[in-house]
Amino acid sequence: MCHLGEAKVWIEACIGEEIPATVELEEGLRNGVVLAKLAHFITPDKVPLRKVYDKDLSRYNSRGLHFRHTDINHWLRALEDIELPQIFYPETTDIYDRKNMPRVIYCIHALSLYLFKLGRAPQIQDLYGKIKFTDEEISNMRRELDKYGIQMPAFSKIGGMLASEMPVDEAALHAAIIAINDAVDRSVAMTTVNCLLNPAALMSNVNSDLAESTLADAKHAKKEIALNRSVDASYVADVYDELLTQAEIQGNINKVNVWFAVSMVNAATIDEDESSLLSALRLPYLRLGDIADTNASTYLRHLSQARRRKMQGSDGSMLSYADIQQSVAAANEDMEMNFSRQRAVLAVE
Repeated sequence: MCHLGEAKVWIEACIGEEIPATVELEEGLRNGVVLAKLAHFITPDKVPLRKVYDKDLSRYNSRGLHFRHTDINHWLRALEDIELPQIFYPETTDIYDRKNMPRVIYCIHALSLYLFKLGRAPQIQDLYGKIKFTDEEISNMRRELDKYGIQMPAFSKIGGMLASEMPVDEAALHAAIIAINDAVDRSVAMTTVNCLLNPAALMSNVNSDLAESTLADAKHAKKEIALNRSVDASYVADVYDELLTQAEIQGNINKVNVWFAVSMVNAATIDEDESSLLSALRLPYLRLGDIADTNASTYLRHLSQARRRKMQGSDGSMLSYADIQQSVAAANEDMEMNFSRQRAVLAVE
């Protein structure tokens, strides 16, 4: 149930809205609306919000689950688009018919780490010991699992499984990751950077100025979590309980790189500098795909509008990565509609 709570908090951070309570989350995912909104967060250009059936849940609340609540497929296609390894995918019936909801939550956890590694989403929180459930809620969950004969997936092994899906020398990768962790412990920035640049570690976009301190903070937090778990009599230690995995190391590197790129986009938007904005949007850390020179003014307009909305709200005035991603997708969609309109006019003439 902690994993359910962790998935709930992470999804809310991604889509920017509250979703059903932890004990209701499994049922709340069945209609596919939350998952479709998550798909929009992952690939806004492929899954615009207008494609989400029943996004305000009005039909679901008045008539219950309907066969057209198939937005689950948007989510599964988004997973394919970002190339999440197929080993983590649930079946549609696991969600719609609740045949194996732990498998769905397991996939969400794998997705969170995978997106964090890419620098495209926040890291999922470890809520062990931080959220409480009643005895009745725990018993109800146990009965549900027993009813379908479901075995809990190994959530703690996700990081290793993501690494094992890579076509690489696993022994060399493991040794390189241990070397990085050791270097972080010794707090020698140059040694850490040299270990990160080891080809066997499969790291990319290493920023020598920011990597060491970021990884030190991340490793300290992971050690604290492991210490918290060790007081539980059922706890089984694993080598990566205290070591940062390859995905976590790359994720923390990309988190800093994305922060830098987001700062550059914000600065260009505030300055209304189209040239600087195009350069910032093309930074590889943002993974925004094709950015068209001819669309510069439209990008600036959408980003400026998003920033004004932020200023009117309670969450500050700085655009987040998700704000930028959605604004660029909306700008590209506007341009495509304009091109379609122009083609239609020319065809009539």
